[in-house]
Amino acid sequence: MKLDVLNLEAKKAGSVELNDAVFGIEEIRPDILQRMVRYQLAKRQAGTHKTQTRSEVNKTTTRFGRQKGSGGARHGSRNAPIFVGGGVAHGPKVRSHAHDLTKKFRALALKHALSVKAKESSLIVLEEATASEAKTKTLRAQFEALGLKNALVIGGEKLDENFAKAARNIPNIDVLPYAGLNVYDVMRRHTLVLTKEAVEAVHARFDGSSNLVADFAGDNFVDDIVLVDGIGAQSAKVLTKAGYATLSSIAGLSEADAAKVFEEAGYGPRAAREDWYGQAKEMVAGKPPRAKVDQRYAAQVIAKRAKEA
Repeated sequence: MKLDVLNLEAKKAGSVELNDAVFGIEEIRPDILQRMVRYQLAKRQAGTHKTQTRSEVNKTTTRFGRQKGSGGARHGSRNAPIFVGGGVAHGPKVRSHAHDLTKKFRALALKHALSVKAKESSLIVLEEATASEAKTKTLRAQFEALGLKNALVIGGEKLDENFAKAARNIPNIDVLPYAGLNVYDVMRRHTLVLTKEAVEAVHARFDGSSNLVADFAGDNFVDDIVLVDGIGAQSAKVLTKAGYATLSSIAGLSEADAAKVFEEAGYGPRAAREDWYGQAKEMVAGKPPRAKVDQRYAAQVIAKRAKEA
């Protein structure tokens, strides 16, 4: 699918080829979009609603009536739910309303949302979202020229500060960096505006080539145990406490000693099944992490290290 690229003056500034697997889904599934929106709204719900139970009400617990002769039940506490001012029976409790959706399902929902906008001709590709000065009046006039009255603008990795400041006073206009792209905000606005940088990021995300590490040797080596596929935050914490927070510390052991370390940490069978020791040896030798999520994490660490240098 080919789409014209426009600049803020509403003039053509080239064209861009959109991936049909991401922007060109023919059979749109409303149920997928509905489940994703429900997932997002449930996840952000505070869940702080609560009533006091019988044990939390601060009232007298002494017997307040005669044991016999009152013609009623023999109550010993005013905290009971049957009394005014007492606790509430079966009231709401503080809890999380979030529920799970698989990563593949969430990615599919985003593809459907992007395809909806492309199918309805409600998708605009902008050359860049930048402004020389933070003037709302100027940006509003540019949006009117583009026909934008109710829109979501997705920029690159970082938003232009002047553009973001100028846009925040315009009603029904949302501006987010690429990391903020989500189904709910896409669907709640009439028009989706993507910068060229955002389009490239979307393509890179879905073809699996975004932020992957090709070279893991030398200066690109990240000596962190969490890069082993299968070791998460909790298992890394346990191993760090045992003195094994780095790949080098594991790779420097013999296979038998490494197996003993994992066994004592409570991960013996799992470590053997997922080859934690072999993965550590591979990465110390210069091979990138096996899992893409770990490669992306390594790429972030490498980029941060280069920026601080």
